[in-house]
Amino acid sequence: MNRLTNFQTFLVVGYIIFLLVLFSNLLGSALVIVLFDQNPIVTNQLPWLTAEIHQLITLIFANVLWILHFSFTSTRLLNMEENRKLLAYGYPVKKLSWYLNLMGFFHPLNLIYNFTWLVFLLMQIQNLMYIPVVITAVLLNYAIIYSIKHRFLKIIEKRFKIIVFSALFLIFGTIQAIAIISRQFEQVIAHYLPSVEIINSYLFYTPGGLLQYTATGTYNLAAASAIYGFSALLIFMIFRDHFLKTREGLQQPVKERKIFKRNKRWYYLKKWLGLNAGKFYYYVFSHSYNRLQLLTIALIPAVYIPLLLQLGNSYYSALLIPTMLAAIPVALLAMGMANMFGYENKEFLIHKQFPVSFEKQLKERFLGIIVVPLLIFYLITTAEIIYLPQLGSVIEIYIANTFFFVCFTLVFLWASFYYYKKVNYSSFSFKHPIISQKVTFMMMFLIFGLGYAVFAPLGEYQIYRLWVMGALIIAIGIYLWRDMDLLVRAFDKHVLNKIWADSG
Repeated sequence: MNRLTNFQTFLVVGYIIFLLVLFSNLLGSALVIVLFDQNPIVTNQLPWLTAEIHQLITLIFANVLWILHFSFTSTRLLNMEENRKLLAYGYPVKKLSWYLNLMGFFHPLNLIYNFTWLVFLLMQIQNLMYIPVVITAVLLNYAIIYSIKHRFLKIIEKRFKIIVFSALFLIFGTIQAIAIISRQFEQVIAHYLPSVEIINSYLFYTPGGLLQYTATGTYNLAAASAIYGFSALLIFMIFRDHFLKTREGLQQPVKERKIFKRNKRWYYLKKWLGLNAGKFYYYVFSHSYNRLQLLTIALIPAVYIPLLLQLGNSYYSALLIPTMLAAIPVALLAMGMANMFGYENKEFLIHKQFPVSFEKQLKERFLGIIVVPLLIFYLITTAEIIYLPQLGSVIEIYIANTFFFVCFTLVFLWASFYYYKKVNYSSFSFKHPIISQKVTFMMMFLIFGLGYAVFAPLGEYQIYRLWVMGALIIAIGIYLWRDMDLLVRAFDKHVLNKIWADSG
């Protein structure tokens, strides 16, 4: 800790707190779900809580836990570029590949979810002989999720349009189903409640249901041995595949796949955004990871905002809905501005020699970067005013959203100089290929922290917050307008030497 800066110490402490909160919530929820039907007070207060309904609740929780596990399973702990340097010092590639896979397995998030699964399932076992089966099932589940997440980006690259259409179709279909159920809740429950056993039988074929069956199912020693042996074989094959892929990534680094073919997208971007900003956006939109980010940016609000609207005019909906909507243009801004110099990289050494002023090039790039997120920002803000008037008045929504956007513009501009990173074009990447991990963590922390400070209802004190945000917007705007030459000074001081080092 002595070598950490204050900011790094803050990030480490914040991450530890996040892990503790996540672990306590997951483990506590698992214990409550499994044990609450054994409390006599609960059974007296909830006479409808039969064994079948409790099984339905546990199956739903198992599938929700699996979805969370899939979402949070981390594959970004390792740095392949840095670890590859060990091979030059004679370190055995097989041993290094093995250690790197162990490091991925022992990532704190992976350990938390695997331990939660073990506790949740072992508390429900019907026989001691199920214990080895449960342990192998949890390991197999982790191995499959890890393997799927490694290959998901490659699938996105090849079948991006089909996946986007399918995901949107599935998401909006689910939203419509939730809306229908919420409007006719009593009729739906009355119709399907007698068929809980049928629902449970289908849920046992879901990923969470299959895991739970290893603990609550009924099977003899021969079946348990067969499940154990088959699962162990699959675990060996999948982890062997992880090992071979890691070794391949260490020995054969993937070359950068920049697309230099000037297609229609290149000409449209150059025409509407200018030569410098258009070329930069061409690189941004050509990166496969950014396509995945666009899909995520579209799907997360599409899933959660309709669910939050069902809560009515509650405190959580008043806080989370405007925060999520304000985060959409911020996420788009992060794609371009959080690492403004990592795409072209060595090309900047040529840009410095152009007869056009380098300051003019950077100003055009900066102004072009904020055009698209700014357009999305105003569209979303206008939609809030028209369709969600319960979030506040016109002035309140515009000032709050503008302050949110301006603050992140300043943060990303600072991050692009102090946390420069050469963009990685490899699909087999353990880390975020574009933005530094410190910046991504800081961005997530600030989205929720600043969202709470900006959008939390204050009642009669709201007017004072509006005056403070308005004054800060003007101050930040004047600072950026008057000191645009800082782009060149900061580039020469913090980025240029790193680009020379990367070009060697």
